[in-house]
Amino acid sequence: MEEDTWKEAFSLFDRDGDGQIGTEEIGTVFRALGQNPTQAEVEEIKKEVGGPSVDFEKFKTLMKKHKKDSPLEKDVREAFKVFDKENKGVISATELRNVLTTMGEKLTEEEVDGLLKLVNKGGTVKLDDLISILLKPTKK
Repeated sequence: MEEDTWKEAFSLFDRDGDGQIGTEEIGTVFRALGQNPTQAEVEEIKKEVGGPSVDFEKFKTLMKKHKKDSPLEKDVREAFKVFDKENKGVISATELRNVLTTMGEKLTEEEVDGLLKLVNKGGTVKLDDLISILLKPTKK
């Protein structure tokens, strides 16, 4: 889900539709995605590209490597890491349902069903997908 947002932003800067963006635009795309790299970090990322342009697959790798979580995202990630026993970035959909309906501010079964429709992949939930959905701004 997060990658869909990255792809959308990448596509906006791929003006000629060739699947590439110029390395000079990397800092701008990172900032458009809510990141705030320093100029030194942008220069380091450009060196990693090693050429005048970058395709989406390489951009995705760079985002994963250099992305910094917001304080809220860090807190949410830490809260759910307790349930990621093998530290693989996934939790069971059954356990997530149990947690959301029995702990803290309890959700209804219908609310949990709606959430799981978006993030349940074969009985497991990727923490990145869950966090992306939970922190997504709601439309008014």
